[in-house]
Amino acid sequence: MLISRFFTNNLVNDKKKRSILGNISKKSLFVFLITILFLYHFILYLNENFNSSKFDFFNKILINKGFIIQNVKITGANHLQQEDILKVIRSYNNVNIFNVNLKQIYKEIKKNTWVKEGYIQIEYPNTIKILLTERKPIAIWQNKHGYNLITKNGEIILEKNLNNFKNNLPIIIGNSAHKNIYSILKILNTNQKLTKNIWSLTFINERRWDLHFKQGLTIRLPSKTVEKAWQRITSLDKNYNILNLGLTEIDLRNSDQILGKINVDKKLIFKKKNS
Repeated sequence: MLISRFFTNNLVNDKKKRSILGNISKKSLFVFLITILFLYHFILYLNENFNSSKFDFFNKILINKGFIIQNVKITGANHLQQEDILKVIRSYNNVNIFNVNLKQIYKEIKKNTWVKEGYIQIEYPNTIKILLTERKPIAIWQNKHGYNLITKNGEIILEKNLNNFKNNLPIIIGNSAHKNIYSILKILNTNQKLTKNIWSLTFINERRWDLHFKQGLTIRLPSKTVEKAWQRITSLDKNYNILNLGLTEIDLRNSDQILGKINVDKKLIFKKKNS
């Protein structure tokens, strides 16, 4: 089995190298292929101004011998649609595998916003292996264009089906929110008990954050000393379990005070007043 080493530095271990061909018949085939390829490229070099269709018979010979993409093995595609990758590969359906442009394939695959990096290798005579590393989303950004998944570096992942992410990722709102979400989540994640109840975060005037909890509580953080403010919230929750107090707001924008608002049920007050 012959292996192309384009974009495969991490895929093929030098210790696992095998002899190129293990018997006389394979050696003969190898010599035949090398000869064909040498003649093919040598003639093209000498005839740069000629129409390439004059050399189609070389392409047909290799295709008839089975040197054409027949198998595509994709690893690491957990969220992106494999069909998007296969569309790129199908453009080489009528090309012998020696003329497959791995650099161009890599370039096309990288256009998919899920792909962080990828490695491609060819296993002759008919297989392409693609190893992908996907980007990891940390939030869903609501903006004027709709909803997009966001990575910790603020990169946008274009994903149409967000239903699988809504239960696990917070929604963020505001200009430049996608560029600042990682730093605030890094602070908030020091208290997983509270953070797992946050359903959205609003970036106010590109300066500070409001946190919105599933229980109806909004915590207004300051633009500075955010870590200190979050420590105060953590301490309050430890002593008073703030998510179950019926509070609608805790305001920490002023470092010298903590302001809270409680959910007042007017019907309940009226009932007690007239009882």
